[in-house]
Amino acid sequence: MGMQIYLVRHGEAVERTAGIDDGGRWLTPKGRKTMIKAAGRLRKHYVRPDLIITSPLTRAVQTAELLATQVGARAELRADSCLSAEASIEQVLELIRNTTKTDALMLVGHEPLLGQVAAELLGRQQIAGLAKGSCLALELRDKPDKPVRLLWYAVPGRKISNSGKNLLEPA
Repeated sequence: MGMQIYLVRHGEAVERTAGIDDGGRWLTPKGRKTMIKAAGRLRKHYVRPDLIITSPLTRAVQTAELLATQVGARAELRADSCLSAEASIEQVLELIRNTTKTDALMLVGHEPLLGQVAAELLGRQQIAGLAKGSCLALELRDKPDKPVRLLWYAVPGRKISNSGKNLLEPA
């Protein structure tokens, strides 16, 4: 079995307003509650990342911290600008390639970047994109013909999907 990669979009954050810098936007009470529930659900689904890397933006860091309490008690948690909202797909792919000696990697970030990374890894033109607070589980394999396999997709408030059909079909 190859390395597990969990792509997690941050939870619901306060709206953009003139007085708040985008990087400083934080999770709403609903966003926090949803992420706590989602983290518990991931724990029950045996998600145990060795390493959690988050975007340095406040809402992503808060999401990563909530996840770490439930699924990553022994995981190293760190922020990396490669996952910030304005980062490129290439930066994220390089981050994944350079992450060795880990069986399970969780990346916490933003749309559309995470959806673009997922599409690239899965060999698709595009995917519908990740919902707020959702987690897409992939497996990096050593098979050159099928290097990445979709394991499941979890959206808060919905059943975990093993097909990813709705995710893979662009809206």
